[in-house]
Amino acid sequence: MKTTEHGNKPKNIRSKNKKLIVELYRSKEMLSVSSIAQKIHLSRTTVMKINEDLLQEGIIVAAGKGSSTDEGGKKPSLYRFNAQNKLIISLHIKYDRIHFRLSDLTYKSLKKDEISIRENEVFPEIAKKMKILIERNSSPEERQSTFLACMVAIHGNVDSESGICIHSTYFPSWGTYNNLKEQLTPVLGLDCPIYLDNWIRYKAYGESKIGLAKNYDTVVLIDAGWHGVTSGILIGGKIYAGKHFLSGEIGHSLINPQETELCACGSSGCFEQQISEKRVLTRVRTLLEHYPGSTLAKEGKGLGLLSVFDAADEGDSLARTVLDEVINWFAIAISNIIMFFDPEIILIEGEYASKCRYMEKGIDKRVWELALPRLTRQTALLFSDGQSVPTLKGAAILGVDKFYTM
Repeated sequence: MKTTEHGNKPKNIRSKNKKLIVELYRSKEMLSVSSIAQKIHLSRTTVMKINEDLLQEGIIVAAGKGSSTDEGGKKPSLYRFNAQNKLIISLHIKYDRIHFRLSDLTYKSLKKDEISIRENEVFPEIAKKMKILIERNSSPEERQSTFLACMVAIHGNVDSESGICIHSTYFPSWGTYNNLKEQLTPVLGLDCPIYLDNWIRYKAYGESKIGLAKNYDTVVLIDAGWHGVTSGILIGGKIYAGKHFLSGEIGHSLINPQETELCACGSSGCFEQQISEKRVLTRVRTLLEHYPGSTLAKEGKGLGLLSVFDAADEGDSLARTVLDEVINWFAIAISNIIMFFDPEIILIEGEYASKCRYMEKGIDKRVWELALPRLTRQTALLFSDGQSVPTLKGAAILGVDKFYTM
């Protein structure tokens, strides 16, 4: 008979109960001991003991008295979650600047800031600028006791367990297998854990908690636009980074074996290469002479993806011809994802989620022509409507969950 020794230890049970109660406080305005006991089926004594711990730790605070019972009994003491007991630092290193966000435990943004960085700036200089952002948005006392976690988002492949950047998209000067966490810790001087990960994973996690993918456990978020194509994957409600932390690089999955032009990664036929803004606009300009009546002929140097999208929705033949190619590449990539991961939902964000009805309907239709068309459709396919969860907020959500729910 299989035993569960570790799961039955009193310490583990108490820790689990504590997390349940904290999560309940996070979702409700005010609670009494009795209401908690009823909701999660624990004894009043157990709840009272855990409540005392939470009060001492500052995780909850007293919130007055509730209403008495119908029989006129004693009014119960009420407690609420202390959202600013601890704060989360989120930093997003982009190609030209670092964005900063300070959040409370309900993910509310308290402060935002940013600082410019040079092209291909070396990491020690970036670390100093991260320190500047933190110091001008907090006091020395806060830096020693108030912060729960510092979440750092970068563009590239990251070993989130060790803080090693395997490869950076925008900063060749960082080299490969560079331990960024090891360098950050002494520079920032924070009395809290520092976590680093790929920006899209934070974003995907945020979407699964409070965004379009809320209540879904298996999620693939695709971000496609001028910068390329990447994705964040969640399986069982947890970020899936892969054994070697390379998951999500769908932009460099092979979808056109006949392609001869090299992709930026050194291969050819990559998904990212086939739908790149440069390729789309080149195709438009190449085909213009065959479509003299196209509205895109008037765009000149102002030609961009959005003008192609708008023209397609207005019935422009040239725009639709070019987007039909994009639709096919998207459908191939998405159908492969469905076959590999069988996700509950796939979200598409970025420039390619710019409310182009022609393209979105075309991708949706083509995907289900390719992905086991004889079976009943199961995976939801959604395009972001511009209300996606920001990377820095997603990072804050993960930072809180690491301590209170995981």
